[in-house]
Amino acid sequence: MLSVLEIRNFVLIDKLRIKLGRGNNVLTGETGAGKSIIISALEIITGEKGSTLAVGPAADRLTVSGVFDIRDAKAVIMPKLTAWGITPENDEITIRREITKDGKSRSFIDHTGVKVSQLKEIGDVLVDIHGQHEHQSLFHTAFHLDFYDTFINANDLKSRFRTAFNALTSLVRRHREIVENRTALARERSFLEYAVNEISAAKLTATEETDVREEINKLSNFEKIASGISGAYEAVYGSDESALAMLGKALSAVQPLSEYDARFAEAAAMLEDISYRTGDVRDLIAEIKNGVKFDPARLEALNERLFLISSLKKKYGGTIPEVIAYGASAGEKLSLIDFSDEDIKKLEAEIAVKRREASALALELSELRRSSKDAFVGRIRTEIADLGMENAVFDVEMVREEDDAGVIEVDGARYKASAEGVDTVEFLIAPNKGSMPAPLRKIASGGEISRIMLAMKTVLADGDFTGTMVFDEIDVGVGGRIAEVIGEKLAALAEKKQVLVITHLAQIASHADTHFMVSKSDVDGRTVSNIELLSDEARVNEVARMIAGKEITDTSRAHAAEMLARAKG
Repeated sequence: MLSVLEIRNFVLIDKLRIKLGRGNNVLTGETGAGKSIIISALEIITGEKGSTLAVGPAADRLTVSGVFDIRDAKAVIMPKLTAWGITPENDEITIRREITKDGKSRSFIDHTGVKVSQLKEIGDVLVDIHGQHEHQSLFHTAFHLDFYDTFINANDLKSRFRTAFNALTSLVRRHREIVENRTALARERSFLEYAVNEISAAKLTATEETDVREEINKLSNFEKIASGISGAYEAVYGSDESALAMLGKALSAVQPLSEYDARFAEAAAMLEDISYRTGDVRDLIAEIKNGVKFDPARLEALNERLFLISSLKKKYGGTIPEVIAYGASAGEKLSLIDFSDEDIKKLEAEIAVKRREASALALELSELRRSSKDAFVGRIRTEIADLGMENAVFDVEMVREEDDAGVIEVDGARYKASAEGVDTVEFLIAPNKGSMPAPLRKIASGGEISRIMLAMKTVLADGDFTGTMVFDEIDVGVGGRIAEVIGEKLAALAEKKQVLVITHLAQIASHADTHFMVSKSDVDGRTVSNIELLSDEARVNEVARMIAGKEITDTSRAHAAEMLARAKG
């Protein structure tokens, strides 16, 4: 659940702090006041792409932070946080993101720097943002399959199938490469063997070139180093006028004076400390001095090693890691060449075993999808009927496509498959009586899409961990009694989840548990957005404005008060 959202220098918003409650949080205001900017700011801290264009005109950076209660999603979120070295306090985390005008972005979870991809991982669990762009996801059949599998609790089974399928396709791909490439690679055998042997014999390490160059530099400058070390050692310790000798004289002179002035005791202590530190410097210089020896044979060997490294880089890659990778790749190709007919038969037997495993899981997954269809269709039909589409017929089309080249085999037939299984799933709808169901992407209107999406969100509300659901203008294309029903549905959803709604309709706003009004004003020649938590009296005026427009009358106020009372009722 999102408890606090703070925004600074984000488009029209200079500084904003919203304290959200449980239940139904509604944002209203005139068009262009900045309501959707607040949702965009929330998207920023849940891993969506940020833009330098969003940085306010009077600042060099924008900042968005949110405080989230993670209790409902703790089982999913804590393993991620633990892996990232983050330990939340009081079941809360604070997510913060900054974007500068020059394009730099920084992200934090509880003061620990994280990647935007990590924000996305957490954000997908914490917040479900349904905006105008998400309407379009209903036009993509991949969304249909994911949504349906979530409803029927198929994701664990699908995960097991995906593991088996990926292992099978990897084996099939290796078999194909071996059969197709053995003859061609045989011509390269001598070169591959030479490359593998040469790279292996070199025993390269990823960072050794830097180490070799540093040691060559030291040995090449031996005289300069030796002279400098000797001079330093002499100055610190090697004569009556050395640093240590002079410090000793100063200490002997100061110590007897402490009985006359306590400050001399302090000075003596400081001199003693400096003497100890200077002694440490002497010991370090002596250690370095004893280790510095000129070894011409070693210098020659290092230069030869550097020449070998350069030669290998010219042949096999621009860096040592690339050379090592080339050697590994060449070794793999040699293994393909050396694959015997008996080895191929063993691989084919392994493929057969893995095919049976993956095919059994594919069939189990497909049968679960088919056996669950009636329950899913019934739930969605009930929800869309409540939303004013009582004459609509909703259905789910499931198709398996045979494919002789497919890797999955069911009942003696091969099927086209992906990591999602052997089924394609598409939602169909017949909006009016007497019409045949057809794909949503072809016939559903904007208003129908909004209502179908709300129906789906309601159906899934019991089964996911998401604590906050955001609806940006879910009311597009609807009005009247249907708007009232949408308001009721959102209120019912808010009994299970925290809901944040942006709306232009009084019928939806009247169901708010917490009502904010967003407005804009001119400050120092700039337009800025503001937000206000409305009192009961102010809510009446705002709902009346939504009913009647700018001219608020006693009649519209009375109507608004009645609407609010009925919503509470």
